[in-house]
Amino acid sequence: MSMHLRSAIEKLKDHYIHYLMETGLTDATEDDLRKFTITELKNLTDNYGK
Repeated sequence: MSMHLRSAIEKLKDHYIHYLMETGLTDATEDDLRKFTITELKNLTDNYGK
């Protein structure tokens, strides 16, 4: 079960990272964004949407 959870978390993290990079909402590199938690990435996308 933990392998499935880890995979789902990584997919969600990838989604947020690619969204931030493709929309140009950040100048951070992918490696920099990988250091953020999912909650931090979600907050970044939410804040830019306002």
